[in-house]
Amino acid sequence: MSRLERFEDLIVWQRARELTKLVYFVTRQEHFDYPLANEVRQMTVTLAGKIASAFETRGSKNSVSMLALAKAACNGFKLQVTGLYEYGLIAPFEYEELIVRAIEIRELLFELEYTFEFWYPEQNDSSQE
Repeated sequence: MSRLERFEDLIVWQRARELTKLVYFVTRQEHFDYPLANEVRQMTVTLAGKIASAFETRGSKNSVSMLALAKAACNGFKLQVTGLYEYGLIAPFEYEELIVRAIEIRELLFELEYTFEFWYPEQNDSSQE
């Protein structure tokens, strides 16, 4: 098994970036006003950013906080997508694809959290004692 050297190696981060690309594709249509499209896009960018931050701070208390924020961003995204679907701004097949991907990412986040707890037990920061 290879060692993870960069956050870009994480499958969950790769899936979050794929979700971002898909969201940009879905929200490029004319009926999306810019603020609405930007809000949904930013949620996926935030999700990927929190995953990267969690990886970079693994082994610290901050990594658990970053993973919690990533899970919250994933849930917020699902809520936004549901609203888009209910208002008829996205097609049923787009809604289904976005939700399935968000659920997959959330499951991967739980696996990553377990991995961090196992491989990088929390270390005490001497500066915070």
